[in-house]
Amino acid sequence: MKKLHKLGLAVAAALMTQAAVAAEVKVEWKNVDDYRDIEAVSDIQERFQNRVMENLTKHWQELGQKLPADHELAITMTDLDLTGRIEPTYGVGGSSYIRVLDSLSYPTMTFAFTYTDGTGKVLAESEEVKLKDLADGTSTLRNIHGTSGDNLYREKRLMSEWVREQFNTD
Repeated sequence: MKKLHKLGLAVAAALMTQAAVAAEVKVEWKNVDDYRDIEAVSDIQERFQNRVMENLTKHWQELGQKLPADHELAITMTDLDLTGRIEPTYGVGGSSYIRVLDSLSYPTMTFAFTYTDGTGKVLAESEEVKLKDLADGTSTLRNIHGTSGDNLYREKRLMSEWVREQFNTD
């Protein structure tokens, strides 16, 4: 029991240490109704949209853990086009829709950012960053779910690659 308690304390300490080295990340979503594709397929639109925004905001914040603690990264999302395209299906119960993934339906996102140090000095910023994940033509639904089970896998990969290149993180 003492070993389990010590392990719990070690994990808690590691989590607090990790939080101490993370930059603060603020994410704002502007004019979401104008985004190219944040469309729900088999869900209520508002619930789907909120879940997508929450998951991507959380990922931005996780990426902030790679940046110095006294820094701040402010992201303003201005457009999003999720992986895949919406196609109708027809069956016994009428028509419905599915999101089809192929090599032509890659994710894109547009955002502005400001990156500041602990004194508020702007270290990097841009009014418009446009990211595209053209992938290699092998990102099908089968291998995306086989590797992660995350419906936003390609969008998150795109964000991770940008942070790695922009801030020279590993």
